[in-house]
Amino acid sequence: MGETQYFDPHAWALVPGATAHVVIDDQNDFLHPDGWYATHGVDVSHMQRVIEPTKALNAACRAAGVPIIWTRHGTRGVADAGPFVDKRVLIREGGLRQRTWGYELLDELEPHADDWYVEKTRLSAFFNTNLDTILRALGTQTLIISGVLTNQCVGATTKDALFRDYRPIVVEEAVGTATPYLHGPAIEMIRVGWGQVNTLAETLAELRAL
Repeated sequence: MGETQYFDPHAWALVPGATAHVVIDDQNDFLHPDGWYATHGVDVSHMQRVIEPTKALNAACRAAGVPIIWTRHGTRGVADAGPFVDKRVLIREGGLRQRTWGYELLDELEPHADDWYVEKTRLSAFFNTNLDTILRALGTQTLIISGVLTNQCVGATTKDALFRDYRPIVVEEAVGTATPYLHGPAIEMIRVGWGQVNTLAETLAELRAL
């Protein structure tokens, strides 16, 4: 059985006036060479792959009047990080801590003051945040999704978006992970199961058409 017989890989198109770009956790601790991950033995090159595609997406979004929503992930410490930190040895002693340089968005991506901002403490950007309120206020139907990590926060947020009847579209070149061997399987699960995966070229063409 061919894969297109049981799911439509291009079911959704960007809806004019009802599209937003959610940029997930493009923070210093993930992407910067002086961030927590890079300075604690993690090769961050696969996460850094998102930088140039995200710049291109944001430029196209701004030209098309598409709102940009930035999320930042972090907690005050271990106490409010939940059971997840039991598995995440890397962030028990530090990293992704609110009110630190590492928590802030990568300057190179040039977030604007009038963009939207969401603070999250769990993998999904919808869990106990104001993201859904922002999206509904903007009349959003289709979501462009970029950021890190493909197999964690991107996957969780994309799935939660579908649960709320949004149409999530992940831009493959604009997402990355600290565990690159999981990127492909995560992308395939999203593409087949609960989201759409487009190329950067496809998304930029659609944005220009808006």
